[in-house]
Amino acid sequence: MYHRFICTLFSFLCFGLTSNAQEDSTRFFVETGGVAATSQHTPFWLRSNQFGSVPLSNPFVFVKTGAQAFIGTKPRKAQLHLQGEIIANVGRTSSVILPVASATFRHRQFEAYVGRRKEFFGLGDTLLSSGSYAWSGNALPIPKVHIGTRGFVSVPFTKDILAFHATFSHGWFGRQDSVRNYYLHQKSFHGRIGKPTWKVNFFLGLLHYVQWGGTPVHPIQGVLTDGKYPSSFKDYLYLTIAKSPEGTSYSEFETFNQIGNHLGSIDLAFSYKQSHWDVLLYHQHPYEDKSGLAFTNFPDGLYGLRLKNAKANTGRGLHISQVTLEYLTTLDKGNSMNPDLRNRYEPDPYFRHAQYTTDWTYNHFIIGTPFFTRYFDMNPALIAPAYVNKLTRGYYVANNSVELFHAGLEGTIGQVTRFSTRISYSNNFPEYFKDVFAKANQFSYLATFIFPWKKYGLETKATIAFDYGQLFDKNLGMMFSVKKKLF
Repeated sequence: MYHRFICTLFSFLCFGLTSNAQEDSTRFFVETGGVAATSQHTPFWLRSNQFGSVPLSNPFVFVKTGAQAFIGTKPRKAQLHLQGEIIANVGRTSSVILPVASATFRHRQFEAYVGRRKEFFGLGDTLLSSGSYAWSGNALPIPKVHIGTRGFVSVPFTKDILAFHATFSHGWFGRQDSVRNYYLHQKSFHGRIGKPTWKVNFFLGLLHYVQWGGTPVHPIQGVLTDGKYPSSFKDYLYLTIAKSPEGTSYSEFETFNQIGNHLGSIDLAFSYKQSHWDVLLYHQHPYEDKSGLAFTNFPDGLYGLRLKNAKANTGRGLHISQVTLEYLTTLDKGNSMNPDLRNRYEPDPYFRHAQYTTDWTYNHFIIGTPFFTRYFDMNPALIAPAYVNKLTRGYYVANNSVELFHAGLEGTIGQVTRFSTRISYSNNFPEYFKDVFAKANQFSYLATFIFPWKKYGLETKATIAFDYGQLFDKNLGMMFSVKKKLF
């Protein structure tokens, strides 16, 4: 059934080219390559923020193919956008992955889609970032039904001085290691002050995610309602507005807390445009409950600066197109809050949950920042044996106490050769380290060079990455790929 669906999708996408050639456009590409490293673990920056498509172990070779079709391209008319992408990885562990399979209906400033789509959420950089705090593009996209605006929409009667961007989604986690058949609730709202043509704009937003419903694989006493987690429409309304449920049919866990695993971020940003550089300053403040919303965990969060070169590339020598600098800290968690507040608030266990013990992950990849580390990815010599036993049916996220310094750079050499690099240094303080380790330092690096061959319609990519530190194996890896755009 899976292979039949893929064949049907790609046949439909290609058929869209001939159904109405004047209004429709279809694109199709094929890419093949391979990855090898000195350790069996794939280097951090080769696998992170790749939408769950890169295996955690190597060596492997891959073939990736994708297509998309646009049905209706007139600006103010309805449009249907079909996308599909499939990746086959063959190596130490082989897999076939479908990271993109979606149908999107668009009309003017609004859209709705069903399926999987590569997405980033949160105010900040998406090109060279370490990853947005709560939803970074690190995991395989979750299948969803989604409605929302297409970018920022002007508030009526404000002459575009005020604008908003909003989304609302329902998704399916399916069966994961800890819970079967549970759901995702997702919504976001961001506002903008200032016209797009102004030099200065201010942004403010809120992102809210909930894991909810489903049946636990290993039932936990005291956190169940009739052998499963609440999943009725009434329960959905409670979790949508983040209200604790009322009534005697709920477990003590749900009445004391809320239905499901809630998390998200409060986003702030400031942009400034000038003749040489476009500047974006941003902050994503994490929350898991009311304590985070009250900023009792300050200064935790992601802080970033993005500089985009406003000058065009002359094609001579080195041209820097973008620089990104970021700092992430999650060391406080609300533990330093005023004692008077402890009667009302609890510290935040970022990405971890007593019911959904595979935590904020999907198909073994962390959904949010990749600098929160799973036990399976860490140097096993660091972990206390008691925690290994706990993980036989327990928490995936072993490290959610991180201080990160990150830099990214992108540009061109000459007229056509593009390059990018990422440099990350982190201090890590997992709760379950052996006593002899107070922290683990980690340095990860990546450099990518892309060489287009326009005469043949080809694009070659060469990437080198290495890890050095205590958290991961010392590792040097390379990736090489060739991409062909067929039409």
